[in-house]
Amino acid sequence: MNAKTILFFILLIPCFVRAQMVDNFSDGDFTGNPAWIGNTDHFIVNANKQLQLNHSGAATSILATQIMLADSMEWSFWVKLNFSPSDNNNVRIYLLADREDLTAPLNGYFIKLGENLSNDPIELFKQTGTTVLSLCRGTPALVANAFAVRIRVIHDKSGDWKIWADAAGGTNYHLEASANDATHTTGDWMGVLCTYTSSNAKNFFFDDFYAGEVVVDQEPPGVESLTWVHPAQLDVLFSEPVDKTTSENPVNYEVSQSIGNPSAASRDMQNAALVHLQFAASFASELTYQVKISGVRDLAGNLMQAITLPFSFHEVKQFDVLIHEIMADPDPAVGLPNQEYLELYNRSDFDLDLSGWKLTLGSTIKTFPQTTLPAKGFLILGAAAAQAEFAPYGAFVGFSSFSLVNTGTTLVLKESSGKIIHSVTYSDSWYENSFKKDGGWSLEMVDVLNPCSEASNWRPSKDLKGGTPGAVNSQTNQNPDLQNPVIHFVGVNSPTELLVVFSEKMDSASICNKNNYYIDQQVGTPAGVSAVAPDYRKVCIMLPVAIEEGKTYQLSVTGEVKDCVGNLVSASVSKRFGVPNAAEKNDLIINEILFAPKNGCQDFVEIYNRSGKILDLKEFSFSNFNSSTLEPEHPVNISDDSFLCFPNEYFAFTTDTAALNLFYPAQTPRNLVQVAKLPTMSNESGTIAIANKSGVLIDRFAYTGKMHYPLLTAVSGVSLERMNPQLPADDKNNWHSAAESVGFATPGYRNSQFLVAETEEKKDVILLSPDVFSPDNDGYNDVLAISYEFDEPDYSITITVYDASGRLVRNLCKNELCGTAAGTVYWDGLDNNHHKALIGRYIIQAECFNLKGNVKKYRKTTVLGGKI
Repeated sequence: MNAKTILFFILLIPCFVRAQMVDNFSDGDFTGNPAWIGNTDHFIVNANKQLQLNHSGAATSILATQIMLADSMEWSFWVKLNFSPSDNNNVRIYLLADREDLTAPLNGYFIKLGENLSNDPIELFKQTGTTVLSLCRGTPALVANAFAVRIRVIHDKSGDWKIWADAAGGTNYHLEASANDATHTTGDWMGVLCTYTSSNAKNFFFDDFYAGEVVVDQEPPGVESLTWVHPAQLDVLFSEPVDKTTSENPVNYEVSQSIGNPSAASRDMQNAALVHLQFAASFASELTYQVKISGVRDLAGNLMQAITLPFSFHEVKQFDVLIHEIMADPDPAVGLPNQEYLELYNRSDFDLDLSGWKLTLGSTIKTFPQTTLPAKGFLILGAAAAQAEFAPYGAFVGFSSFSLVNTGTTLVLKESSGKIIHSVTYSDSWYENSFKKDGGWSLEMVDVLNPCSEASNWRPSKDLKGGTPGAVNSQTNQNPDLQNPVIHFVGVNSPTELLVVFSEKMDSASICNKNNYYIDQQVGTPAGVSAVAPDYRKVCIMLPVAIEEGKTYQLSVTGEVKDCVGNLVSASVSKRFGVPNAAEKNDLIINEILFAPKNGCQDFVEIYNRSGKILDLKEFSFSNFNSSTLEPEHPVNISDDSFLCFPNEYFAFTTDTAALNLFYPAQTPRNLVQVAKLPTMSNESGTIAIANKSGVLIDRFAYTGKMHYPLLTAVSGVSLERMNPQLPADDKNNWHSAAESVGFATPGYRNSQFLVAETEEKKDVILLSPDVFSPDNDGYNDVLAISYEFDEPDYSITITVYDASGRLVRNLCKNELCGTAAGTVYWDGLDNNHHKALIGRYIIQAECFNLKGNVKKYRKTTVLGGKI
């Protein structure tokens, strides 16, 4: 209980002194000193030393204790109801009654908390026998929901009643209601009457009862705190409500550094202890000022002592507070509570008020209560129910619900005005450790001076407990971002709007400056630029004129565009773009797939634009396909944003580009694209397809592990590459294992097994390429291409391989319908028993015929080479 009770008006000198009734239940007993009588078996003193209803079922319960009246009386008490009150669930606090049985007819006065509907105020009633009359009502809906309120009532001998309350449960009282009535002047009982249903039989709490003479306030006011609100406003919170006239006199406040007196001072309408000071000049951030306050009186007329206090303010900047640790999957627990949590870190040199800040968890928004995060301090965030479990680890803020998905969610922290302070899109791939990925270990930020890097600046905790909530991270180290950002790609949202995507999080101010960009072909400087929150990796650029179909344009960076830590985009960077074209079948093809990745890596699908068109990948989806109906199944958009693919460009798509790059260092990192999801690809066999938005198949591929080079000892981590992009994907001979020399995969660039049949000036029906091949899977001439071209269609062909002695080595195809006038058959250097053929010269014999009776025979020689 607060030791100081505030007097709100000048009191008459009482004619005599009577005993006071005081009970804060600190002795753990309510049956003595003073004694409460009534339904004593319905109440307890709980562990918090509060009087608590502790009954069951629906009922009415009372307790009463004796008081003695004085000419001027004061009553005060604290009440908490853990529910929204109603006609069936409310409480009466009898201030005065002429009998102890509060359920019987009596004469007296009571405060009622709770009524029907939702306008519940604090209300004073007079009771005469069984007749009840309302004398005055306070603020509507003040106690309409669950509450903890402190109430103070003053009654003088002239019959004036004044009711004061602090809805926060403290002693910062506000006048709620007043009335005049002197009907009942006798009575020596005070008490509580609880009416409730069974669900609320334990949800009434009381504390800090006082009944006696008015306590005279003789202590002058002091200053509790100074708060910077905005650059020209300072709030002064006094230790008690202050007089309106003296507190609103600007002369009573003076600030150093030539700021002077405020232009206006106003006492808060709701909180009489709070005064708002408005200045003509603005304060400078992080400069120390002195404010002298004098001449202010409290409501009892006590004059404060003059005081000079220092203050400064810090305007919250981006990255002042960081999302510093993430425990998204606490199960199985290692050594910490089996509860999800986030940790915030204040990297600034100032204590920061987080009241009203917002935390976005995916699509859920949480609002911070009144909270201060000290400079260089930590704050744990989680479910309110977990507060006791995290108490040993440090400061904690609990929310009514708190849920983190294990991977792929964006977390955004905003200050109260909506400015983004920090954001993180985390992934369980950041663990780089399957054991810790399974649960019980947090992800920790490595370097707080590198707040924008994500995968490269987060590591799984190495603390033996599984995490470090409320403490310095176990993975703390220097990890600066030294990489210059680049434009990842340019998309076309419309002929007058571009989408520019950068390689990393950017500085929002620099990317929004339209003078930092230029477009050729007489387009010029953009008409406007807007950044895409929360990570500012994308900007939308509005063009002054529409771009034309059939032209290729260049977007250039001409000014200082930088990432969030200040690294600049090279001024020479430019990217091409143009109006995209509609795609036809096989314009965009599946060029390489990894369907059986090594542990720690992920599948990927590589596409190749073999057309002469600009294609927009947002118009396509990856899918499986039904081999019977040849219809796409389970489609996944390749891109939700405009993403241009120019002729002869490659892009490899995976759910984790960082992991893919670890296993297969990219020759062109821009061509590795991370997506949230890919169609399911079995390690044994499966299907993958590209379809347009209408569901029309553009390309499809049915794969099996048996298509790999047979002499490989293991195919885990080995991709299948399409050798000739001009030949169909369903030609199983057109696919080969990626070469060992390139690490068994070439995501985002030309395949190691790329092979296009050579042409000769003198046209020949059968051509072999290369002259010498070496089937050792080193990526150089691993396969012999046997190409044919006839002057008319419908030929069937049989191709056989013999050694130099004329012995049969391999039957490559037999009576295979060519289908068109041209085609290619491949020899991988294996014999009919799938053993590698010996080094030497070989004869390729081709026999062809058609239904017109035309028969042709050809013999060619090749050399199978190898290392000796």
